[in-house]
Amino acid sequence: MDHCHSAASGRPQRKIPNDRCSRRRFMSAVIAFALAMVVGGQVLHAADLPGSFRGSAFATFANVTAGPVAAQLGRSAYQPCPCRGTNGQVLSNTVNTLQAGDGGKVLKADATISTVFTNKSATAATIQNTSTVNGLNLLNGLITATSIRAVANVNATASRITASVDTSVFSNLRIAGNLISANVAANTQIPLPGLGKVTLKKVQRGGNFSTLGRISVQMLTVDISQANALGLPVGSQIVVASATATFTRSQPAAVVSGQAYATFANTQAGPSLQNRIGKAALVTMGCEGTGGKTLTNNISTFSAGSLFTLGNSVSTAFGGPQDGGTVAITTSTIQSASLLGGLITAATIRAVAQETFKGGVRTRSTAGSGFAGLRIGSVVVPISAPPNTQVPLPGIGRVVVNEQIVPAAGSKTQVNGLHIFVTVANLLGLPVGSEIVIGHAEASAARF
Repeated sequence: MDHCHSAASGRPQRKIPNDRCSRRRFMSAVIAFALAMVVGGQVLHAADLPGSFRGSAFATFANVTAGPVAAQLGRSAYQPCPCRGTNGQVLSNTVNTLQAGDGGKVLKADATISTVFTNKSATAATIQNTSTVNGLNLLNGLITATSIRAVANVNATASRITASVDTSVFSNLRIAGNLISANVAANTQIPLPGLGKVTLKKVQRGGNFSTLGRISVQMLTVDISQANALGLPVGSQIVVASATATFTRSQPAAVVSGQAYATFANTQAGPSLQNRIGKAALVTMGCEGTGGKTLTNNISTFSAGSLFTLGNSVSTAFGGPQDGGTVAITTSTIQSASLLGGLITAATIRAVAQETFKGGVRTRSTAGSGFAGLRIGSVVVPISAPPNTQVPLPGIGRVVVNEQIVPAAGSKTQVNGLHIFVTVANLLGLPVGSEIVIGHAEASAARF
């Protein structure tokens, strides 16, 4: 007959019936578990699988060789994936219409959306990043598709990492009138007479898939190698529907993020204006930093009709370890700017955003931001004008000069060289509510 006994030292042991004995063992186990899960008054949870995420998705991209098309396409609908992940939520970015090159002869799309998603438990981690482009017309109708979807998947357990792009698919893709299989083989190349070639479902893998696994897919990659009627320079590259996903078992002490660009217009400005302005000279950095390098993007000249003409514009980004801490810094520098039909002119506009995380402390700086030779109407704005100076624009609205957004905690440091707000009907045809930014920099460095 099975018995359990009292544990009091020095006392006679007494037999307890089996049902009471079982209940006592059960309650003892529950209490022991509860005590083990509470330390210093805090409830402890099972730790998630160690590791961090990387990746992004975007609808379109063109390299700097492509000239104005690069500014018009930028990394449209760009959505980065945070190193810490999304905690089971879907983050997304959408661009409703897109055009590039002489009324859309180079590229037109009806709608684009990019998403990132991650989830993590004690035993597994998942990341799925996607880009979807609907109603594509590329290279003046040479390439068309009802829909294109890029999907990058990475899954991890405690012992292995796997990756796939299996659900990446074309819908009604035609090249020179020929229907292409929805699940065409990865890295298929097709010649484009008079232009160059296109690579379908270009897949790249990286890492050892033990401690790090990475996969990327570019659904359409056009490489221009011949002079052509569309005026695309030789060496131009255009990418449509791109998704990248990475899981690494390392967890940095601090993470960074940031981007910089020369131009931007908000959604109230309308899709046509947004598309013409784009994010010229866009440069971005992921949460892992820039690997000790300074990333740079530039355009020699850029014009959006009477709205603005810009000379050389350069954007830079650097992120990573520095002087015993972690730093993130981005810059945007624009030369010879003329805006709103000459109402605003400037020799130089510069935006600088910097954050440093060191010794558990986060510091911010906008040092280096400012302008030279700035004239608004007939008024010369002195270099000594303080940040966030507001100047009226009669018949249009107002402009904020050297706009600096430096939060006390959380969020990111942002600088806009010039931020134009359209508040009244105007001869330029800009919709009320439109906002135009010239020279933007943002940066963040924080604890993982």
